[in-house]
Amino acid sequence: MSVSNIIISLLSLFSIFLLTLTFFIPHDSEIYQLLSYFDFILCFVFILDFFTQLSKAENKWKYFYTIGWLDLLSSIPVIYEFRFIRIFRVFRVLRIIKSTRLLIAFIKRNKATSLYGFIVFTAFITLVFTTTAVLYLEQDVGNIKTAEDALWWSFVTITTVGYGDYYPVTGSGKLLASLLIFCGIASFGAVISYVNRLAVSFKDKGF
Repeated sequence: MSVSNIIISLLSLFSIFLLTLTFFIPHDSEIYQLLSYFDFILCFVFILDFFTQLSKAENKWKYFYTIGWLDLLSSIPVIYEFRFIRIFRVFRVLRIIKSTRLLIAFIKRNKATSLYGFIVFTAFITLVFTTTAVLYLEQDVGNIKTAEDALWWSFVTITTVGYGDYYPVTGSGKLLASLLIFCGIASFGAVISYVNRLAVSFKDKGF
């Protein structure tokens, strides 16, 4: 078990929630298109995880023929039906984490890494929810009208660049923008802290 396995499992569970949500949204709507973009991002993360697990496996053929092919199929964005196979990623970790006590003990042993992983996961969830909510609130009254507009706005907002070409005009939209800005500041702070921690560890090892 590792922090990355737990994060991937949480993202898999979240992606299944997004896929289920699309059943209740018109396919020609901008909200549906936006959720599809986010799912493509998740597919990219999952395919990277597949190749990472494959490279780490002692017996690569055994990994591929047992569970690896499921991971690969669930990571292909063009095959919509296979994406629900991601639930098996969650089940694998649930088999490892047999009790809350074991999970708590693992987090205590890996406090720093667990914190960074939690921040990354929280940042992504916040990004998805705020972007989707802002598009829903603003598409009829503001200048954020398409999925592409919302993605660009969320990118420049979470990076705190703020070009100002797209911006929320409703009170709720501005509140969500503030939340996304705060999330961006916290995320970049965590990244800088993590890089600094890696640099110190390399220095201690004599690199």
